[in-house]
Amino acid sequence: MYYNHNLRADLQEWKSRLTRADYNQFGTQLKFFFEFLEKNKLISSLLMEANNKYKFEVLYFENLDRTERYFDSEFQNSVEQTAYCYQLMQHIISKLKQGFHLINQNVYLGTGDYDDQSSVIIDNIITPMIYYFHDVLDKSNSTTYLLEKYKKRVEWFTKSSLVEKYETATKNYEDILEEDLRLFLFDQGIDYPFSTPKSASGRADIIGAIDTEDPLIVEIKILDKDKKYGLERIKSGLNQILKYTNDYNKNDGYLVIYNFDKIHYDFKLKDSNSFPPMLILNNKSYYFIIIDMYNKSSASKLGQIEKIEITETILLNNI
Repeated sequence: MYYNHNLRADLQEWKSRLTRADYNQFGTQLKFFFEFLEKNKLISSLLMEANNKYKFEVLYFENLDRTERYFDSEFQNSVEQTAYCYQLMQHIISKLKQGFHLINQNVYLGTGDYDDQSSVIIDNIITPMIYYFHDVLDKSNSTTYLLEKYKKRVEWFTKSSLVEKYETATKNYEDILEEDLRLFLFDQGIDYPFSTPKSASGRADIIGAIDTEDPLIVEIKILDKDKKYGLERIKSGLNQILKYTNDYNKNDGYLVIYNFDKIHYDFKLKDSNSFPPMLILNNKSYYFIIIDMYNKSSASKLGQIEKIEITETILLNNI
């Protein structure tokens, strides 16, 4: 949640920086902006996915050069528009021997005059891309926000009753937890948090809004040494959401882990340093939400807690 919020703020700040840049500095700031996009793993994965899906040939842009009608095109969606804007920018730069330097002085994009090219680039190329990134981050943000809220709800208020249901059950343990999460998601506005819809890779625990083009993929796993549910459950859960995101052509998957052991699992993933831990793999983002279900003593009497570090190497071993 916090990672996406900060990233949205960074994108907006870059737009403001470009808007404030004077005539001589605009090209340099534009260069830094695109370096920022390409170095950020989440943004670069979105760009790569858009460019792979919508590829504009060099001849296409060369024809536009002759007509100077760069911004008259209609797009199927914001993904195609983002791919177009990014590839157009790369085409423009490829024609400039000095690269980004004084781009507004050496490029005419068919709108306004040469002195107004900074505004043309910001309004017609940069802004649509930022809108797209914001839209994607907002969708992911709302999901991670809800799952963080659910984590707090359980750990602060409903843990005891949920643990009691779990401990008195004799089978179908995940069903108890899944039902609780589905009810929460429904109450929070996920209209169709249906359970176990079938896909080519099997059945995910929860796929919300399944009748829409934007289903939410959530897999549930339990950590409980007494039932021999150990670290392999996290790895198998990741393996499942990897398959489900491919089956449903989704960019995001969520693994909700109910931890019944007196163990702290510390995710050390290079793509994330905030909540929730995030792994970017094959241009898709995977989030890990661990819910502490240990209920044997109060926080003040927990004593020494075992810590297990989870790295990408551990997660991806044999996947």
